[in-house]
Amino acid sequence: MQTNKSAGTSTPVRTSTIAALPEPDKDYVRIRLSDSRQVTIRPILPADLGPLRKFFAALSRETLRLRFHSSTNEVSEHVLRAFTQVNHRAHVAFVAEVHDSAAVQVPALIAEARFVRNAESESAEFALVVADNWRGVGLGTMLMRILAQRARFTGVRRLCGDVLDDNKAMRGFAHSLGARLARAIGHAHTLRLSLNV
Repeated sequence: MQTNKSAGTSTPVRTSTIAALPEPDKDYVRIRLSDSRQVTIRPILPADLGPLRKFFAALSRETLRLRFHSSTNEVSEHVLRAFTQVNHRAHVAFVAEVHDSAAVQVPALIAEARFVRNAESESAEFALVVADNWRGVGLGTMLMRILAQRARFTGVRRLCGDVLDDNKAMRGFAHSLGARLARAIGHAHTLRLSLNV
């Protein structure tokens, strides 16, 4: 877990906070979660298409509904490709992965977080989803810290997102971050989250 195998090289993994624009073969942050499991957080790569497909396919239907605000069984290939094609400035995305030390295989993705900057604005739309069996151990909080740090570096001052009214976990998470929640205009069952970064 100390080398970057997904980029096709064996470079050391840097375990520091992410402050500069990401260099996909260098910006890897290894963290220990509250349950002692270790994960790596890094910028998403085009090569993550397959692992990202598996990640979304493994999510429960309820988690997919809460993430995409509609009932769906799968994420389209078009969306998956768009999710892996980021420019690290206006569209920034990170994934969390875990390595199975008993097997030589591609690490499994267990979370993804991203923001897309609104044109000529200091705000960006963000989204975050953590695998069903990786919640409640600090992974979402760490991803948001990294996302907020990167947002500040790129000139974004506010991360915004829509949250379904029945998404109690995300509402609680938003409050723990100090975010504001307000009823979304024109959407009876949606709240608008705003987080100053």
